[in-house]
Amino acid sequence: MSSPRMRTTTGVLCLMFLLTANLAAQRPQTREGFWFKGGLAAASLGCNDCDERVSGTGVVIALGGTLSPTVQLGATVNNWYKSEGGATLNVGILAANIRLYPSATGGFYFNGGLGIASIDAEISGLGSGRETGTGLLVGLGYDIRVGRMLSLTPFANLIATRYDDGDLNFGQLGLAITVH
Repeated sequence: MSSPRMRTTTGVLCLMFLLTANLAAQRPQTREGFWFKGGLAAASLGCNDCDERVSGTGVVIALGGTLSPTVQLGATVNNWYKSEGGATLNVGILAANIRLYPSATGGFYFNGGLGIASIDAEISGLGSGRETGTGLLVGLGYDIRVGRMLSLTPFANLIATRYDDGDLNFGQLGLAITVH
């Protein structure tokens, strides 16, 4: 069952896509040099042995360079965050990543990465703790050109993390601004 927040985010993404589709058709997809992407997402956290998923907020920040019109390399930070009732949990990954565009002139891309994952937990009055592990990122997105070097980028990412004490995974569905 989807939450009201997830339905609202999905609706906003669909509306943004429809409103900018005409603009995207008028602007060529060119990729060269440095790129930067920053965005927010609705996010859902779970684990292999969990009965339920927990909704939260996601953030993505990525940057890198362009190898060719269809390949970009860089680094990305993706996270899931929630603070409630004096408890805060932040799960994230810092990963080396690759973006693959099937078409040199299209906006659709696949995203993948490997990196270091972390869990930060804090309970008011009791203290905090951190654990690090490894993480894997897979995702996709679409750059909708709204300017010569600017795109609105709806995206979906799945992140799996592994630690000594278990595993966590989270998904992100969001909208970013990408500067090419």
